Amino acid sequence: KLAQVLAEMGVHQTREFFMGRDGFISDNPKVGPTITEAYWAPGNSEPFLGLVENLTGAPLSGKPWVSELEQSVEDVLKEEKENYDATRAKCVDESSSEDIDLDMRIRIVDGDDVLADTAEDGSFLATCKVFEEYVQNRYAKEE
Repeated sequence: KLAQVLAEMGVHQTREFFMGRDGFISDNPKVGPTITEAYWAPGNSEPFLGLVENLTGAPLSGKPWVSELEQSVEDVLKEEKENYDATRAKCVDESSSEDIDLDMRIRIVDGDDVLADTAEDGSFLATCKVFEEYVQNRYAKEE
């Protein structure tokens, strides 16, 4: 149990570090190399507490975790919605009509049913659109 608590503390402290340094974690190209260098490369040659301190610059602490727990549900929902809306607006601004070439075939399947297929739909974005329409039709909320 203690190891799980320490690991959870490390997760929250690591998240706080990235948010403080970069302002975001999802789709952040700096996260992978930073974690690789600080956590994975040393492996078992470094004690856990040292790994966290070397990455974050601070000894392991429960403060980041406790800070999250002290937020009201309403505040968390408001903050998450603001972050989501800002990220979505940024993605829409950066999007283009150019297709994405992944140099691969992608098939989205549900059991035996092929829902979307880049070979049939013509492109990655067209396949995404077909799948998006499938999800909307299947799971649309009835009002």
